[in-house]
Amino acid sequence: MPRWVGGLVPHEMHVLPIGLMYVAAAAQGSGAVVEVRVVESSLDCPTDAAFVELLDDFKPDVVGIRSIVFFVEELQRLARLTRAHCGAAIVVGGPIVEAWKEKLFERVPEVEVAVKGDGERVFPELLQGREIATLPGVLYRDGARVVENPAGPENEDLDGLPLPAYDLVDLERYRAQLSYAYNHRRQGVLVTSRGCVYSCSFCFRPWDDMRLRSAAGVFQEIAYLYERYAIRDFYIVDDIFNVHLKRALEVFDRLLAARLGVRLYFVNGLRADTVTEEFVDRAIAAGAIWFTYAVESASEEIQRLTRKGLNLAKAQRIIAYTQRKGVVVNITTMYGFPGETHEQAQLTLDWLGELPKASLLPYHFCLRFFPGCDIREQALAAGFSYQQLEDSTESCYHDMPAGTPTLSRADMTQIVLQYHRRFGLSNPDRVREAVRTFAAVGYTDEEIVHLYSVLRRKAVGSVAELIAS
Repeated sequence: MPRWVGGLVPHEMHVLPIGLMYVAAAAQGSGAVVEVRVVESSLDCPTDAAFVELLDDFKPDVVGIRSIVFFVEELQRLARLTRAHCGAAIVVGGPIVEAWKEKLFERVPEVEVAVKGDGERVFPELLQGREIATLPGVLYRDGARVVENPAGPENEDLDGLPLPAYDLVDLERYRAQLSYAYNHRRQGVLVTSRGCVYSCSFCFRPWDDMRLRSAAGVFQEIAYLYERYAIRDFYIVDDIFNVHLKRALEVFDRLLAARLGVRLYFVNGLRADTVTEEFVDRAIAAGAIWFTYAVESASEEIQRLTRKGLNLAKAQRIIAYTQRKGVVVNITTMYGFPGETHEQAQLTLDWLGELPKASLLPYHFCLRFFPGCDIREQALAAGFSYQQLEDSTESCYHDMPAGTPTLSRADMTQIVLQYHRRFGLSNPDRVREAVRTFAAVGYTDEEIVHLYSVLRRKAVGSVAELIAS
C-alpha cells in the first residue's frame, strides 16, 4: 500500500496499535472470548496471501478493524479478504466511523457493524450477543438501510479501564521498527486523556468532552510496564497532555520520587502558550527528552479563523526556553489554510526564524481537509471546490501541494522550499545541530541514520555522511 506509513522509505515505522490493545483488553476481561489476537496489518500481513493465511490459521468469529479515513484502502482490502475467505462478522471502529457514518457502509460494503467513540464497553457486549439495536453508538445494516443508534455516555472513569493488552503484542518486534520518536526502543504508548477542551476547526473531535486519567493512574501504568515488560521509553499521544497543569506536574513528581529513570516523549502537540517554565523543568527532571509544540500558523488572522487562538508571544518564549535545555524540540506548523495569502504563510516562516533553533524535525505540513472537521466548511466558503477537499484526504501532509484559491501551487512550493533551506533538510547547519542534539539525548548512530533515511526517503549511509552533507 503506497500511502502506508513507511511504505516509501528504507526503514519502516510501526507504533503499537494502542486503540486495538485497549479494546482487546476489555474483550479479554469480559469473559466473552476464548482467544484474541491483535494484528497490525502493515507489519503482520502486508500482503493478501499473508492475511488469508492468518484467517485460515486463526479462524476468527469476529474481525474488528480500526481505521482512519486516510487508510480506507487498507480497510477495504482487509474487509474484502475477510468476506471472501471466512464467515467472520466484520466490525469497524476508529475515527472513520464518526467521520463517515453511512458513507462507511457504502465505501466498504462488507462491513456489518460500526462503533463510534469508545469501544471498550460496546465491543465486549457485541461479542456477548447483546441485541445490536439496543447498543448505544452503533451503526449497523438493516436490510438496505443503515441504522445509527443514539450515542451512549462516554467512559468517564478512564482509570477504571483495563490497561492495554501488551501481552498480545511482540515488543521486541516493534523495537526493531522505528517508534513515534524514530528510535528503536521497547515502546510504552501512553493515552492519559481523551478529548480536548479546545475546538480548532482543522482538528477531528471524536469525543464530546475532555476526560483525564489521574496522575496516580498514569504513574501506575508506567510503573507496571517498567517492571513487567522492562519498558523505559514512554511516548505520550494525548491531544494535549498539559491541559491540566497540576495533574501533569504530579505525574512528574511521582516519577521523580520513584527514580525509575524512564524517558518521556511528548510526540503529540503540547499547547505552547499554556506550558510553563516549571512544566519544562519538572518534565526534564522526570525524564522528558522530546517536546512537540503545536503552533500551526504565526498569522493572528489564521489563529482566529481556525479557533486555535494561540498566544504567539507566550508560545515563542516557552519554545525558546525549552530549546535552551538541550532536549529535542519539534514545532508543528502548517500552510494552505482557507483564505491564507502568501504574506500570511511567510509570517510563519519568519516567526520560526526568530527562535534560537529550528524544529529538529521538519514538521511544516500542508493542511488536509479530512471529513468531520469544521475546516471543510470554512474552505468551501473560501472558494475551494468539494473535489479539492476530497483530493486532499488522499495525500500525506508532506506531499507536494496542489494550490488553493488564494495561494498558488508555485507559491506553496516556494514556501516549502524556503522552509527547508532555512530550517530543514536542505540546511546542512540545521541538520548537523539536530544530529548533535539527538546524540546528546541518547540516540544511537543507527537510530539517527534510520531517522534521516525516513525523512529523506532514501538510505543514509552514516552519521558522518549526514554531518558532511
